[in-house]
Amino acid sequence: MALFTIFNVAVLVVLGLIARFTDKNITEKKEGGYTTQNLVIIAVLAAIAGVINTGVGNLWYLVNTSLGPLGGALIQGMFMWAYILAVFIVRRPGVALIFGLIEAGTEVLLGNAAGIGTLGWGISQGLAIEAVLLICTYSRFGFVTAVMAGMAASQFGTLWTSVFYGWDPSYSKDVWMAAPINLISGAIFSGALGYFLATKIAKTGLVRSAKK
Repeated sequence: MALFTIFNVAVLVVLGLIARFTDKNITEKKEGGYTTQNLVIIAVLAAIAGVINTGVGNLWYLVNTSLGPLGGALIQGMFMWAYILAVFIVRRPGVALIFGLIEAGTEVLLGNAAGIGTLGWGISQGLAIEAVLLICTYSRFGFVTAVMAGMAASQFGTLWTSVFYGWDPSYSKDVWMAAPINLISGAIFSGALGYFLATKIAKTGLVRSAKK
């Protein structure tokens, strides 16, 4: 498990560095705390995502039970699109982690099969996105950063999955083989989709007002 943990941390750093040195969409880092509007946006989006992800979670359990880590990896990235959306709307440090806690808490209340353990994914996925943005000094919010953050969240969430379900990567080759699939799934379903939704919402003026 130690090697798997080191691998996941290394992935976060590499993805963060790729975003920092290739994403040319550089914006001024936002100073100050959260506004009431920021908190309302985060809470509403997280609650909606929690409802949707509860359904996606049931599908994940079905696929994962049937096909194991490789099967679960196919839809692993479907859980974090709203994290990316919230981050790209509010654009302040800590958004992803706060969002993850509220979203996972909603899933717990709605009866996610993992129970309180669901919070572990909210925390791990939120921290992964925060790590990428931190390496980017919270000043890059282009497509590349969104994709890297989605990939990071998708893969880093499997660290908690391994702990929660007792998958020891030392003996389970599927956990390692699933990594590329997790990354691709996260890039498409979390990063690209979240960025696409954020750009669409930006046209309504919500992003502009939320960033103030």
